Order: sequence, then structure tokens, then C-alpha cells
Amino acid sequence: MRCPCGSNEAFDLCCGPYVRGEKSAPTAEALMRSRYTAYTLGNIDHIARTLAPESRGDFDARAARRWASEADWLGLRIVSTERGDVGDAGGIVEFVATYRQAGETIEHGEVSQFRKTDAGEWFFVSGDTRASVAAGGSRREPPSTFARETPKVGRNDPCPCGSGRKFKKCCGA
Repeated sequence: MRCPCGSNEAFDLCCGPYVRGEKSAPTAEALMRSRYTAYTLGNIDHIARTLAPESRGDFDARAARRWASEADWLGLRIVSTERGDVGDAGGIVEFVATYRQAGETIEHGEVSQFRKTDAGEWFFVSGDTRASVAAGGSRREPPSTFARETPKVGRNDPCPCGSGRKFKKCCGA
């Protein structure tokens, strides 16, 4: 079986060992591809296992399982990568995953942040998500990469306004 990630490799030589938990992905892109593949297979355990600890609180496995099973996965396209190689501690992968759901073709574009631990294991940290319905099943242009002018504030970080409260309970509410 060809790997659903679009690499044109056999599943067992590509994402299979990562999705099954036999090996850790060597790069941020390899982890991203394996996460896409896990969605196509409905393997939500791999999705949960590869979330950074600070991102696990917001993860809804039931909703992810339902979405994965209701979608007809059509393909993955890597738009760009920044860092995320074997020697890097972090990386960014921009991609577009296309799927059909409820009769519509949807392009799920995302710029995803990844982090590697000291033990060499990559984790998904966060993603800036955009989804669009492709008219008549045709592809739209992918989202463009952007650079933040200020550091990203996480939901559980202290609010930058100085209130002393978490961002999600203050300015992020």
C-alpha cells in the first residue's frame, strides 16, 4: 500500500513505523506527514501521542475521530518547511490537506509549529489553520506563510497586558 502522505513510498517504509509508534519521526515534516496519514487511517492515538504536553489539554479525541472518519481524504501537499531537520530543535511546516466532507471539497491549510525534545522526539505544538471550500472541487491557492512581529502568546501563558492572569482568561477571552 502506498503511503497516504503522498510521498510515493510504501506505507511500511514511510509513515507506518511512526503511526504504529515503532519509531520516532526524524524531522518535523516526517511527523507532519505521519499525522496526516494517521487522520486518513483514523489512528487518533498517534495524533494524541505526538501532541506537545502543553497542547494536550485542548485536544478532543472524540471530535478528531469523528472528523477523520467522516472525511474522504484526497491528498496532502507540503507548501514549505522552515528548519525542522534532524539537527534542529524546532521547525515550521506549511501544508494543505484536501478532503471531501458532506459533498464539499475542503482545503485545510495550516502553518504548524513543531518542537524536538532533548531525547530527539518531535512534537506538534500548534497550528495556524485556514480552511476553504474549493469551488467545483478545484484547488485554491494555499495560504501564504507569514512572520509574526511579536512572539506568539499561548493560551496558558501570562497575558502580555500585565494583569497577571492567563492569556485565555484575559485578553484572549
